[in-house]
Amino acid sequence: MLKVAVRTDASSTIGAGHFMRCLALVEELSLQLSEQNIKLTATFISAQTTPFCESELLRNEFNLVRMPSSSLSTLEQDAKSTQKVIAQLGQQHLLIVDSYAIQTPWYHEEIKAYCERILVIDDLANRTHRCDFLLDQTLDTDGERYTGLVPEDCRLLTGKSYMLLRHDFVKWREKAMLRRKSMTTVKELLINMGGSDAEEINKLVVEAVRQVNLFLESSLKVTLVIPSKSKSLSYFQSISTNCPWLKVLTDVNNMTELMYQADIAIGASGSSAWERCCLGLPTLAVELADNQALVLDKLSSKGAIINLGKSSQLTVNKVKDAISNLIDSQTLYHSMVQKAAACCDGRGAKRALKALNLSNVYLRAATEQDKQTLFHWQSQKIVRKYSRTNHEISYEEHCQWYEQVLKDPSRHLFIITERWADQSEVAVGMLRLDQHDKSYEVSILIDPKQHGRGLAELALYAIPDKFKSLTITATVHPDNLPSQALFSKAGFQRVADDLFILNQVH
Repeated sequence: MLKVAVRTDASSTIGAGHFMRCLALVEELSLQLSEQNIKLTATFISAQTTPFCESELLRNEFNLVRMPSSSLSTLEQDAKSTQKVIAQLGQQHLLIVDSYAIQTPWYHEEIKAYCERILVIDDLANRTHRCDFLLDQTLDTDGERYTGLVPEDCRLLTGKSYMLLRHDFVKWREKAMLRRKSMTTVKELLINMGGSDAEEINKLVVEAVRQVNLFLESSLKVTLVIPSKSKSLSYFQSISTNCPWLKVLTDVNNMTELMYQADIAIGASGSSAWERCCLGLPTLAVELADNQALVLDKLSSKGAIINLGKSSQLTVNKVKDAISNLIDSQTLYHSMVQKAAACCDGRGAKRALKALNLSNVYLRAATEQDKQTLFHWQSQKIVRKYSRTNHEISYEEHCQWYEQVLKDPSRHLFIITERWADQSEVAVGMLRLDQHDKSYEVSILIDPKQHGRGLAELALYAIPDKFKSLTITATVHPDNLPSQALFSKAGFQRVADDLFILNQVH
């Protein structure tokens, strides 16, 4: 069993961004572990939450421990309350901390004693931390911002490669891009200011859309998403009865689908900004808080959004004009689709988990007991697609081949094995080295359920040194672009359309 604790908060005041990026990371870990039948116990420790956040924890079967609201009064009180909870939970393989209020004095030795690894998620770079990893997903940022703010041995995970989005966004990305590519008329607008109750801003934006529909003879349909505890909920529900183009939703759990269905969006520049980018959704972005200014500037400079500026300076005319310009220009629209999508591919959680070293990969010699597992992997269509033998192989043929390989001293068959921090071990693939005179040919196969986690690259690095005294070659189908990228990244040189070589020995 792997155990993870998370210290973060959410409210209508601070929004749900901190909470959601932690949830994205823990959900991805849960997904990876469930594929290997390993149990995860995840506990969120919070002094403030929202109904939506609590429902998401319940849906994922993650635990919530509520700290007294008084815990937020001082850093010392927060630390003591957190320490008490973690002591009751017992040893944790990972502690995730995401809060602008937390800094160095909080990281008591008592807390560190219970946590094998501490990951801090931040984007301000304005205070010190005692942590093993720090993740800052700000676009185009680098580790220099944190010089002197974290220990020298802290590993920094920075930039768009580590943007933490929930797994749903990766699943919907390709479908969304195809939809927007064929889009010719803007019909659907999504308004979502995140977890904050942006009452006046929402009223202003809805009025702007009303004028666009009235004066420009447009038929723009609007979906407005607000918190269920919003002070303006009854107001919007009331006006929606007279405005058939307006639909009001609260505490939705299908935001990915809503973003997919929308043609354009108006929203804040918090964590939801990256979700919209992942799906290539052209956005008119508003700065609701000072900490969103950097994100707004970065995305605006990339041409990924239209910058509406600070919420305090927003006007109906400014919003109306921006909507009209985007509706009228197909060139602008499709340019924003491509530029937004280029800012975030949605795979940051996978990369972050790989960097956290919650597991390591090693090669063990294959045995008779691995025969059935390997047959199951090799029977998958996605595995056979680029195989030299792409027809279906019977189990009898496989058994004959398998026994021959095990008996042949020139062929070395390994099972790629992942060992997690709780010492659970799972077979995730196969690597074979076949000797030909002064070289070995490497073949590699990963369980399709584990694709996209970088396990093949780790397996190549794990090849025992005794095999590296000779040249290692890899034959890759010219159309197999992922495998070509794999071997190039692992240090192999491409010497022909289908041939890669490592450590060429003459």
